[in-house]
Amino acid sequence: MKYCKKCGMLLEDNMEICIGCGSDVTQKGSFSKYPEPMQEKIDMEKKEESKRNLAILAIILIFVVILLLVGIFVAQMYINGIGEDGEEGSGKSFFAQRLKDSIDNDNSKASSNAKPEKKREVKDDQGVYYKYTSVQDDEGHEIFRAVYPEDLGTVEHSIEDSRESRCYPAVFSFVATNDDNTAQLTFTSPQHYQYITMQGGDLSPADIESALDGQVSFYDFTDVETYMQEIIKQAYPTARKIDEVEETDAVSSVSEELDNIIKSYEDGAEEGLAKLFGLPDTTKFKHNSTYKSDKIMNYRILTKEDHAVSCKFYVPVFCVRYDYEDEESELSGQLSDCYILAVTSFEAGSDELYDTYGDTFELFVNNIKLTDDFFSLNDCRLNKDIETFLNSAPLSAKTFASGEYVINSGKNVEQVFIAPEKELVFATPSMDEYPGDDYLQLEVR
Repeated sequence: MKYCKKCGMLLEDNMEICIGCGSDVTQKGSFSKYPEPMQEKIDMEKKEESKRNLAILAIILIFVVILLLVGIFVAQMYINGIGEDGEEGSGKSFFAQRLKDSIDNDNSKASSNAKPEKKREVKDDQGVYYKYTSVQDDEGHEIFRAVYPEDLGTVEHSIEDSRESRCYPAVFSFVATNDDNTAQLTFTSPQHYQYITMQGGDLSPADIESALDGQVSFYDFTDVETYMQEIIKQAYPTARKIDEVEETDAVSSVSEELDNIIKSYEDGAEEGLAKLFGLPDTTKFKHNSTYKSDKIMNYRILTKEDHAVSCKFYVPVFCVRYDYEDEESELSGQLSDCYILAVTSFEAGSDELYDTYGDTFELFVNNIKLTDDFFSLNDCRLNKDIETFLNSAPLSAKTFASGEYVINSGKNVEQVFIAPEKELVFATPSMDEYPGDDYLQLEVR
């Protein structure tokens, strides 16, 4: 396996083109096993953590010694207050009795006045720590937020501004992977594809592409399953078997949001279609069909080397088809306007890793947020609708919140805590676990 230096995509060794960003990955220096800057950062964090652990251990040892000395002193005072005949003396035994009475009195007040608290222990054998991260562009605009497992320590992101499309000219990619490149979470922002067929007249699709100065991405989208097969084949060129194991629909509220986007599009689409596709202003359009999908799909890939890869994909998409005709130019045909709203994936190179990170995909997908700043950089009238859609949780989840912090959980999460200073989230299926007092507990909203 190798790692694209430009966008962080996990690639097979014999791949020549990166599916994430289209870069040539055959030249020396275009790929690597570990991103060097991130490795240096990880090593630095490990050294700092080791120093902190040593300091904490020293403090604990000092505290234990002090407790032992106090215990010995109190015991000696009590013993000295007992006479040879076994009865209490009049001096030091009085001190010992006052100490005992004071402790008993405090305990009595606590039991009578204080509310009983649920006993909790700081553990992390079940709970998982996640990074609560944000990404800024070169000008300091926050454009992306995500929650991903802390031990996926290698993170890369890129913003591609040169993509040829009249809508979403910038494509944002985010990748988090482990040090061995055997587990990976990936997100790619909305993309826009168009396709046109025509007959009659003097124009051709090539003429239209030329007239639009390359500002249109032509792709003949049919359905999400075909699209995913093409993506997987490009990402894993040695795949000899690609099986779709299972697919589930997003929650109904998310499906309704997607319906709202489609309605908003169809309400005003015909007014701008001629300009968008470079057709004459006199062209008339008739709605043919609308395709939508908001499925979560699971795949099992087997390569020629018998290497198995398990994947989850969430690819919400809608594609609207129109028949068109222009009497003056004698042009007619069909066109498709397609919006792939996101490509979010989890890939694991072993069944053990797939099980280990099974719940993390839910927290990753449910907490992806492209911000207002990202959409303000992209000229598309559907921006606000798509932003609202992407900020929703596609998988079944509880919403935990406190102030400005909102986390959509996975189905197995019962408690969520956050430490903003550390940029860490602690999510656990247990009601007894918590990560310590420096974490803020989020309540179910």
